[in-house]
Amino acid sequence: MVNLGLFPEIDEVETRKAVSKFLTKDLERLLLMSGHDLLDLKSPQLSQAPGHSNGKNHAEASIIRGLNAEAMVKAVADTIAHCSENSQKVLLGLFIYQKSWYEVQKTLFCEHNKLGYTRQKALYDFADSFDYWQRVNRCEPIIDLHRYK
Repeated sequence: MVNLGLFPEIDEVETRKAVSKFLTKDLERLLLMSGHDLLDLKSPQLSQAPGHSNGKNHAEASIIRGLNAEAMVKAVADTIAHCSENSQKVLLGLFIYQKSWYEVQKTLFCEHNKLGYTRQKALYDFADSFDYWQRVNRCEPIIDLHRYK
């Protein structure tokens, strides 16, 4: 990425790592807290209602955490749904359907020598869009997945 001075310079490698970690580790916890599972994210029309409940009474703090987790999961679904077609295929394939990179590559519409770039672009697209969709879904706190130099 070229820094034109409008935004702080992004550490591309660390940003890709942060997005990957969020989509593999943090998202799993958010899904558990919100009552959804990974496959609920494949649909851009993610229900606002939790996917399931264990029927236990929760303390007020747990309910608030659950509401924030629900909003965050919705922000993830919206972010993926509003990425380019190739970025959606990469994000859904690798992180939601947990396919191998080899399987995901076969679904992409790009030249063979641009596959690595397409994967990197998907991670950047997610980081860039995620800020916006967190605000739309009133997430608190807003998580910035960008890492800066």
